[in-house]
Amino acid sequence: IPAEVVFVTLDGQGKTVITAPAGGDGFFVRGREITIKGFTITGGRDGIHLSGSASGASANIVENSIRKTGRHGIHLDHTSVGRIAGNTIEDAHACGIDIAEGSVARVGYLLRPQGAGPNTIRNSGEHGISVNRQSSARIVGNTIENNKGSGVLVTRNSQADVFGNAISGNGGDGITASHSAGVNMTNEDNLFSLGPNRTDAKSKNAGFGLSGAVGGYVDGPIGTLDGAKGAKQIEDGCIDRLT
Repeated sequence: IPAEVVFVTLDGQGKTVITAPAGGDGFFVRGREITIKGFTITGGRDGIHLSGSASGASANIVENSIRKTGRHGIHLDHTSVGRIAGNTIEDAHACGIDIAEGSVARVGYLLRPQGAGPNTIRNSGEHGISVNRQSSARIVGNTIENNKGSGVLVTRNSQADVFGNAISGNGGDGITASHSAGVNMTNEDNLFSLGPNRTDAKSKNAGFGLSGAVGGYVDGPIGTLDGAKGAKQIEDGCIDRLT
């Protein structure tokens, strides 16, 4: 979808299957305010890839099933903007959702306070959600489970608001903040009736519920986040303002 395309909706109506070729993406988006909804996307490299042009790529990604992709389920780079709601993302080879290179994402809703739609992100080969390289995200109300890495990784000068999510059974930490990243877990504006993050007591994360390392901060209620190694580990240099 080239950069000159704006305000277009692509609707698979819940019955359209896209099988991407090896090395290709299900959708590669450079346009602005594109809506992609109701598709099953499998194979290839990324299920949906947003890559900013001079004017910035942006998309609503709604109610898709994205599975068994060769890299990420959804990938944002080069200052893209994504609103990601109501999708099931499973069995990605790398991350379920990867937000990189100055990109911004809402994960779990489209517009506040309307358009809420939790995503399910599971069985990824790496992290459930990665926010990295000076990116930011608001991650609200999702189910993030059984990924081989951390449920949510925020790293390399990035920031994320993370609350109201069910984060369980991941192979790393429930939430990892590293390399000058900031994680805020307070529902500050109360536009969503959601409590803090939680871990199923019968399916703890393999690492810690939350870990912070190499600078940055963690702030807000830890909820019931938990791991086989304990609820939290905060190394020197990371500011601990958990309640």
